[in-house]
Amino acid sequence: MTREMESLKQCFRAYRDAQTFRDLRIAATAFYDSMHVVMASYFHYPPVGAHDFDGQIQVDQFGYPEAWRKTYLEEKLHLSDPLARRAASFTRPHFWSEIPTLPNLTEDELEYVKRVSVQNLGEGLGIPLFGPAGRHGYAALGFGSNGRPPPDDVLVLQASAQMGHLAYCRLLLRDLPNGTNLSAREREILRWVARGRTNSQIAEVLHLSRNTVETYIRRCFDKLDVNDRVSAALRGIALGMVD
Repeated sequence: MTREMESLKQCFRAYRDAQTFRDLRIAATAFYDSMHVVMASYFHYPPVGAHDFDGQIQVDQFGYPEAWRKTYLEEKLHLSDPLARRAASFTRPHFWSEIPTLPNLTEDELEYVKRVSVQNLGEGLGIPLFGPAGRHGYAALGFGSNGRPPPDDVLVLQASAQMGHLAYCRLLLRDLPNGTNLSAREREILRWVARGRTNSQIAEVLHLSRNTVETYIRRCFDKLDVNDRVSAALRGIALGMVD
């Protein structure tokens, strides 16, 4: 276990110092190779309302058979992959061999199980990942013929995947508009908008005129690059400005 922990610390330092997504990928690939991972995929789910939310997920993969990798991406099989689909509801990693035992599998999930079973990918591990303001993710690590890793190694792999996800979020958010140019008053009004209050109600609570509230809300729309109250509230939540 000492060797694995030292490797994990080196991985953490590499994640901390990474300045590009390529740096992160190199660090993750090197660490997973040391842990006998032969294939891996990373899914990033931008929260609804975020600047980068477009109904799509971001996926990075390596080591999978090319035909399966292409099929998975082109057919958007993450929508029927039970572990990727349910990741945000899990509190622990699941081995791929556990998928058939998950409760209430849907018809499309059962079909996915059949399709993946003939790929002979071997054992793997699905790890739910959690990030700031609902910016979650999922990592799938395949061990091929190496078989299931021991429990302590699972903990190490989970820790690395989670730290890698947070590092990815750090780099991503660095390059996205962050809404920090909203004034304190604009943020306050945005929070009331997110709670469903009308302009008149906000004006009464904050002892402002209705016209003043409307002016602040228009400024929020402009700065957040949205056109309606719901979008403003969702973007505020995605940016961590609204509880």
